[in-house]
Amino acid sequence: KNAKPWTVMSSYNKVNGVQMAENRELLTDILREEWGFDGVVVSDWGGVKDRIKALEAGNDLDMPENRRNNQSIIDAVRNGILSESVLDQSVERILELVFKAKEQERFTDEVDFENHRNLSRKVAEESVVLLKNEKELLPITKEKYKKVAVIGAFAKEPRYQGGGSSHITPTKMTSFLDTLAERGIKADFAPGFTLDLEPADPALESEAVETAKNADVVLMFLGLPEAAESEGFDRDALDMPAKQITLLEQVAAANQNVVVVLSNGSVVSVAPWAKNAKGILESCLLGQAGGPALADVIFGQVSPSGKLAQSIPLDISDDPSTLNWPGEEGHVDYGEGVFVGYRYYDTYGKVVDYPFGYGLSYATFEIDDVAAAKTGANTATVTATVTNTSDVDAAETVQVYVAPGKADVARPKHELKGFTKVFLKAGESKTVTIDLDERAFAYWSEKYNDWHVEAGEYAIEVGVSSRDIADTVAVALDGDGKTQPLTEWSTYGEWEADPFGAKIVAAVAAAGEAGELTKLPDNAMMRMFLNPMPINSLPTLLGEGGKKIAQFMVDEYAKLAK
Repeated sequence: KNAKPWTVMSSYNKVNGVQMAENRELLTDILREEWGFDGVVVSDWGGVKDRIKALEAGNDLDMPENRRNNQSIIDAVRNGILSESVLDQSVERILELVFKAKEQERFTDEVDFENHRNLSRKVAEESVVLLKNEKELLPITKEKYKKVAVIGAFAKEPRYQGGGSSHITPTKMTSFLDTLAERGIKADFAPGFTLDLEPADPALESEAVETAKNADVVLMFLGLPEAAESEGFDRDALDMPAKQITLLEQVAAANQNVVVVLSNGSVVSVAPWAKNAKGILESCLLGQAGGPALADVIFGQVSPSGKLAQSIPLDISDDPSTLNWPGEEGHVDYGEGVFVGYRYYDTYGKVVDYPFGYGLSYATFEIDDVAAAKTGANTATVTATVTNTSDVDAAETVQVYVAPGKADVARPKHELKGFTKVFLKAGESKTVTIDLDERAFAYWSEKYNDWHVEAGEYAIEVGVSSRDIADTVAVALDGDGKTQPLTEWSTYGEWEADPFGAKIVAAVAAAGEAGELTKLPDNAMMRMFLNPMPINSLPTLLGEGGKKIAQFMVDEYAKLAK
């Protein structure tokens, strides 16, 4: 909706039994009509099974090109199977894409690749997450550590991108060792292990341990080789290769000052080996400028400011998706619903190793003066003052979570709805503002087939991770006023909760007091049975009197709804 992409790819899988490339509800009703997408939908490689159905659904481009499929389109139009207007619409969208791309072509000899590399480096620097920094081992300075050892094959051959068809060719690839050489920083290096899933090499291990013994501090580059994670298969464990963990234990026994630098595309277990490292940096996959970025962070030119985009659990079985993953008999149920990641862990109080949004810094910060002001019926603005309380220039990410009150549906304890990163010099303070639109408070309602904001009080939590909340304030919203038509099959509780229905329930009570209708029982036990009961079942509780009450309610509702 906001970025206005030119293309969107349809996936391989079926959704509710319909092939994704043939799913009109998703590709047209939602993507185009609800979200306003006006570009080209392209299939994943070989993702189209029926070209005609795909066109009718809104999938414009079939990849790779299949000339036999092209002829089938012509035949379908001539035979009246496919409307020519549907074909025209897709052709127009593809031509518009071609013209836009031609007009904005930028690939010339004048491309500023150096500027691109600088941007890549800045993005990488801001992505590094500091998980652990015992006794302020980091940053490494010449004053503290004279001899530095670098261990781990990733320092020389970095994992800088994902596997499979995500591969691209960088304009310049700079490893951590390359960076040390460019900057004239001396360090002893030992690969320690091979970047595959083969057994450990004792010779490489011995070399690494000897290298560690002769150093003041060890930078140990560990992670997942490409063979351990890629498209086309799922991981069945969160652990790194055992040979890397064994080597870490050996190195830690030889040197007490170990910093682990992780390279991985998706989360890895940390708890089983964390005791062997005083410092832990989660770098994920940093791109072509990852070497310089890591050097800037490790040696203190830049304070780490990345935050975890995924909780790190203690065990893979702690995640609720494992109850349904990987599915069976050709399908998988997303049984966890909205309780994904931190929404599950935080709602049900599950212990995690590192929470969502976590990330340390070389600086310290305080957040105060938190306030939330209502800006509309169902919108608000959140403000807070952030202060750098240290002598290190650094950035902090302020995170805003919305915690709903009592709701008609199951909702997470809280959800991240806004964040902003603010850079502060030592001792500096700034006020940050984060706007929350109506969707920040809404949930998807199957009953209304739409987003729904319930009236009531919402807690606004401001902090630096999902479990490190500095302050909580409240805002009361009007709700969107959505109601469903009430019928004899609506429960008594639903009548009470509805604006019109509540008036009628009050009228029933008044008529009962006046002796015009049977008086409804008002004890706790009877209310427990009454609230979930459709009103056409009132005769089971009250006999003929219950029948009259139900009829009265339906008749009065018909009058109010006119």
